[in-house]
Amino acid sequence: MAKRWLSNLLFILLSTGLAVAQSDLAAKAVPDQDNGKDYAGRPVANPSVPQAAMPNPTQQQTVEQGVRDIHFAFDRSDITPEQRAVLQADAEWLKAHPNNFIVIEGNADERGEIAYNVALSDRRAIAVRDALLGMGVPANQIVFAEGWGKLYPVCNQSDEACWQQNRRAHLSPW
Repeated sequence: MAKRWLSNLLFILLSTGLAVAQSDLAAKAVPDQDNGKDYAGRPVANPSVPQAAMPNPTQQQTVEQGVRDIHFAFDRSDITPEQRAVLQADAEWLKAHPNNFIVIEGNADERGEIAYNVALSDRRAIAVRDALLGMGVPANQIVFAEGWGKLYPVCNQSDEACWQQNRRAHLSPW
């Protein structure tokens, strides 16, 4: 008898907890980052992403015109003097445009194991981030630096010319 009573009490408590949790979720509007409204279409007073940090088409186009990809040698994550000059120009552009934000996406060519390529591309992204910070780019302009391995190639042929294009850190607008 006590076991059945305990089971019923547990069921009632769990049901009540679920109902309360569900009503709390409904009360908290989750903003749609595209338009500042929750999923029910109601306006949200304070969207979770600051408007200045959200990309707009003009800002995206401006960043893409202002910064260039940094390329790497095979199996390397160090920045060559030639690519450091490109990165210095990127840094100067970013410092002159403090309202533009970037993400740094490290990439690798198709050769190598998945885990190795992800780690290598991550080192490339971090090397570019650290170099930009060392060149005086404010940390708040770099949203994140992440390695993607071979997931986002710019060239799909299996030859050295193509692989060279894919060994890069891509600076994307945020």
